[in-house]
Order: sequence, then C-alpha cells, then structure tokens
Amino acid sequence: MTKKIFSALSYALIGAIVVLSVFSLTGTTSYAAGTGAVSIGSASIAGENVVVTVSASDIPASDDGKYYLFAEKVYQGTVAGAPVASVPLGANATFSIPLGNKTTSCHLYDKFQVAVLQGGAYVPVTGARYITNPEALASNSPARKNNGKKGLILDGAKIGNGNTEASQLGVQQAAYNINLEDVIGGNGQVIYEYNGKTYYFDSSYLSQYDHCVRTCTQQGMGVTMVLLNPRAAGEEFMISPSSRGGRATYYMMNTSEDKGLEYLEAVVSYLAFRYNGANGQGQVDNWVIGNEVNAKNIWNYSGVSDLMTYAQLYADELRVCYNAIKSRNANAYVCVSLDQNWTHIHNPGSYYSARATLEAINSCITAQGNIDWALAEHPYNYPMTWTSFWTPKNATTAAMTTHSIDTPYLSMENIEQLTDYMCQPAMRNSKGAVRPILLTEVGYSSTQGEEAQAAAIVYAYQRVATNQYIKLIAFNRQTDYPLEVSQGLAVGLTRQDGSRKLAFEYYQQMNGPNAGAYIQKSAALMGIADWNAAMNAR
Repeated sequence: MTKKIFSALSYALIGAIVVLSVFSLTGTTSYAAGTGAVSIGSASIAGENVVVTVSASDIPASDDGKYYLFAEKVYQGTVAGAPVASVPLGANATFSIPLGNKTTSCHLYDKFQVAVLQGGAYVPVTGARYITNPEALASNSPARKNNGKKGLILDGAKIGNGNTEASQLGVQQAAYNINLEDVIGGNGQVIYEYNGKTYYFDSSYLSQYDHCVRTCTQQGMGVTMVLLNPRAAGEEFMISPSSRGGRATYYMMNTSEDKGLEYLEAVVSYLAFRYNGANGQGQVDNWVIGNEVNAKNIWNYSGVSDLMTYAQLYADELRVCYNAIKSRNANAYVCVSLDQNWTHIHNPGSYYSARATLEAINSCITAQGNIDWALAEHPYNYPMTWTSFWTPKNATTAAMTTHSIDTPYLSMENIEQLTDYMCQPAMRNSKGAVRPILLTEVGYSSTQGEEAQAAAIVYAYQRVATNQYIKLIAFNRQTDYPLEVSQGLAVGLTRQDGSRKLAFEYYQQMNGPNAGAYIQKSAALMGIADWNAAMNAR
C-alpha cells in the first residue's frame, strides 16, 4: 500500500515503553496469591480435549486446596463466570476439558487462567494462556506451493479469461486482497455452519475471489491473500469499538465484543476452508492479517494511542485469525504486516515504528502462548518515489537507509538487517526457528526512467534469491494504478493502456536462463562492480 514517509522519534523511548508496559498489560507469566507462584506451562489440543499444565514454585494459599481453571473470551481481562474444571493444589497439575469443537462451547479461541479460592472469592494465580496448536484440528493440509520466490501483485482484470500475461512473466507467487466485509452478509447465498451457529456469506463476491485463487493455483502459483477490514454500512460490528470513531482506509478487527469476535472467527475459518486446495477453489498458502499495522491511523485504525495497548489488540486479532486458519490448513503462514519505517515514526500515538510494533506484538504473543506467526514486510525505498537508490537524492535521504540494525528505514538495499534481526533468539518461533519472512509489497516507479525501474527490480529479486530467510517478493504491481501514478508511483510493469515497460522484460527474464545478462545490464546501470558482494547474502 502506498503511504507517506514520516519523521523520526527516538527508538530508545519506544523500546522503554515496551519493556515497562508489557507485564502490566498482559499479566504474562505468573501471578502471586498468598505465598504461591504459579504459571501455566502449556495449553494444547490433545484429541478431543484441551490439556492445560500448571506448575508452582510455591503452593498458593487456598480456602479448599484446589486450583480452578477458567476459560475466558479474548476480551475478558480476568477470571469471570464459573470455572470449567478443578484439580487439587500441587507443585504440578494438569487440567483436561472437552474442546467442544463444532459446538457453541468450543474453546479453540478461548484463553485459560488458573485461580484459587481465597476468602470465598476466585483469585487468579496465573496469567492468561491460549491454545498454541490449532493445527491439530486441520484434517486436510495441502503441501505449500514452493515453486519459487518471484511474485507480483496481480491486476484482477488480467486474471484468467484468456489473458496469459502472468504466465508470460513467469510469476511464481501471486498476491491479492480480500475485504472481509465483502464476504459477510450480501446476498447470503453461501451458508456456513460454524461452532453451532449459522452464517450467511455473499456468493457473488466469493465467486470473484474464487476466480482469482483458482486461476493462480491452476497456473502453478503460490497465493498470498491479505485480509482487510474496511468500514461497511450495517457491518460496523466487524470494527473494534476503539476504532469506530475514526475515518481511515482499514480498521482494527473486532475481538472485543461477542458478535464481532464470532463473525471474525467464522469468516476467516470459512475462507481458510474454502481456499485450502481441497474444495476446487484453489489454494492460499499465506494469509496476511491487516496492512502495515504500525501505520495505524491509515491502515489499521484504532483510537488507542498507547503502543502496548494497541499491540495487544492486534495480537488478539492475529491470534484469532491464526487459530481459524491453522485449524483449516496446518501448512499456511499467518503474517504480521509492517511497513519500511523501521525506527522512524511520526506523531507518537498515531504512527509507530515497525521495529517497536514488532517487538510489542511479539511480547504480547509470547507472554500468552507463543505461536508460529510469520512476517510480511514492505521494504520500499526512501523516498518511495526515488527509484535510483544507488544515487541517493541527497545526503539526508542517504542517511535514512543504512546497513545498521538501527537504520531509520528498511529497503532492498539493506534488507539483510531485517533478516539478521529476526534471527535473534527472542524473535524466533515456538520451535526456535527463524520465522518465515515474506516481502509482500515493494515497488519501483518508472518516473525516473524505465531503465532505473527495470534494474531496481532485478536487484531486489537477486537480494531475495540470495537470502535464505526470505520466502518471496511480490512486486507492486502488474499494471499502473491511477491513484499511485498521481502520487509519482508508476510502479506497474505495464501502463494503464496495457503497453509494456522495460521492466516487463527484465522481470520476465531475471530468473531464467538469460538472467546473467540482465544482472550484468542492471549492475552496469547501477555502477555495481562486485555484484556478489552487493547482495549481502544470508
């Protein structure tokens, strides 16, 4: 998505906010009650049950010698209602309760907390913990389409119907968007039974998405789908209560009220089911939750200004979508979306740096049960309209992109800084592996010349090809988009009239038998004497 470039605020300040806020916000690893210290070790699906393990370094005070397990909605802040199970106090304890899959009592999206009775009242002695293996429910998970890293944001008007442009280009990874509000309601001709309730979805919009996904799958492409949450009259319940007062392009999804939460669970589960490769509608391998969520006032609006509170709301949204998707397709990637403003931010409270947002989301997720989310990054140039990064516009812009972990901006020139950062132990997934990194949007304008655009695309692709941690790069875009062109971003491989730019040829050839010749042309234009060294391979 195009976006404005903003000025800086000290990253050190944001880092301090993250460190100081995380424990008060999430109630993360353990609470004390009396003299005890208790924590939940895991919450996982085992067959038809949920198993929650508990350990205590000291037994808490209790009226009756029991631990009580509570299953709470995402939006509940503490124990409420009646416990779902109890076991005797001890240094170690295990709860096992029915998962209730496909019923109104399903616990797939619940968080679990343990309490004891003290003075006749339930007092929590642990932080909240979610189920971390929703993939245990996935009965039909297709192998991922790992046919290559070369991607493109497709022009919907050119998908199928005899148009072979994507095939001619050799696109291996396709990217597209879904508006959740398109699917919900509408003509209501698609009936979906989910967890004991009936939902009605729009068949006309779904048929359009079907055409896109099915055609790309038939042509051998992997598909990345971005889930977006615009405002739609009559469907405001899909928007978080903290977000309804603003005016933005997209909004924080609603995990704070029953209706919005249940619809989110249902619609995302349905989309993951429909596009799991087994239903004749094609296969989506990668799901991106929102767009550039650190730029919250534009792309993921919330009235919340505190970073940690905002990060918790997004972490809740991410986890709900993760559980819905992974319970339908164990092999799918579920991605956090961030922009290129790595340590720079503008207007604190309305725009956060990507790095601070990433750390805050990771803190929230890890504290409540680490899951294997992936990262979708948009490493545009700074400024976005300046394609020829090898000849910086001026000294000020040159200083914005550096080969340092504290670089103000990420671009393809220094993308190794992102992958180095994600290799740190604290950022790895639940198995200790580096999380998949997908560059789901990056583009170069032809306004500085078609040669510059073409060379930049070859360079960016080669940076990805030589970095083992990056799974794909989706260039923005197949065809020039009028609004972007008006902003100086003529990033298409073809013009609006369908005529081809030089970038079309370079994109087409940059990974085939003639790739060497196009690398040489690009290196010569960019003044790169040692191409291999310039790749900063990882």
